[in-house]
Amino acid sequence: MRKAGIKLEESNSLIHSDSIVPSASTRRSNLNLPITNQSNNQFGISRIGFMTNYILFYIPDEGDSTSIAFSLAYQAATMNPRDKELCTYVGSMLCSVVPGFKNSVVAALNGIGVRPHFVSLPSQAEENNIDISRAPQLDWSSVLVIFGYCIVLFKVDNDELFFFDTRKNPNTKRIRELKTKVGSSTYNSINRPFDQHKEKEIRTMLGNDHALRTSVFTFLMKNFDHPDSQICSLCQYLSLILSWSGDMRVFTVMHKWLVKTNSRVLSVSRLKQEVDNLEETINAIASHTYPQYFSHLCSVSELFYLDISRFRTLFAVALELEMGGDGSFEYDGAYITNSDSSTVRKLVKHHLSKKGVSTVRFLPTIPGI
Repeated sequence: MRKAGIKLEESNSLIHSDSIVPSASTRRSNLNLPITNQSNNQFGISRIGFMTNYILFYIPDEGDSTSIAFSLAYQAATMNPRDKELCTYVGSMLCSVVPGFKNSVVAALNGIGVRPHFVSLPSQAEENNIDISRAPQLDWSSVLVIFGYCIVLFKVDNDELFFFDTRKNPNTKRIRELKTKVGSSTYNSINRPFDQHKEKEIRTMLGNDHALRTSVFTFLMKNFDHPDSQICSLCQYLSLILSWSGDMRVFTVMHKWLVKTNSRVLSVSRLKQEVDNLEETINAIASHTYPQYFSHLCSVSELFYLDISRFRTLFAVALELEMGGDGSFEYDGAYITNSDSSTVRKLVKHHLSKKGVSTVRFLPTIPGI
């Protein structure tokens, strides 16, 4: 059985390595994220409620290759814990595979009112009354599948805006795809670990943390061509699944229905300010090193480019078209964006109409959407 060797490098009580190290060849790779000087005992004031102390956060001993820390965190996460405990265990799983996530994971947990109690395994198991013999037996492929699944949960889509997307939860399919990507046995018993409610808790409480998302996406980008085939395949798959996701869907639906089609709606004079804002957003995204991950990797101050209030009517029109509307019925697009429903229906009809001559305002498109 191939086991996950986890390389840990400590400085000021922090683990700074972000290497996934299943083998000696991987151990020699240079995958470090930027190092910070924050120490483990420096915690800020919680942004949400009171601090919850002593939720166990398992980390592997230096040089440990047993995956015990990951396995125990996974076991605890699947035993129906409360939301903050669940997020702590998921954070532990992420850091057991990529120690370089620790700073941003801890900061994200502090933000939801959690002060984790670190337990290094297997060395501190006995003093914390932890029976490591009861840890589930997970091989390295299984660890990567579960790790990848947790990363997929960072795909933050606004259910209130895209309520009409009634497809079955895709994460069961993602598990199957992850097994294929990392070469896991078809007989592997790992199934979808969490129900939709738990997935939403993780997505909301951890996935919404901008700094943590940035760490995750930076890691994926740096390991896109990793020499280890399993890690390379995993990072490429996750990068594809997470592209143009989250807040980016607000932009992509307008890009699809209005920009790429050279919609005549873009030339309506009363929408000039919204169209100007949309063009500004297009330019900001297009100039980013990784346009498809703009909302995950941009600075916090740049997130305003995707603020729906900057193009309420345009987004409502695009949303109606995405739902198959033709202006005959009143869908919820206008209600969601606080736009005038009558105006939205007229604009949908105007977009679909081929009558008359319309001077179209052309906006730049972004390849790959």
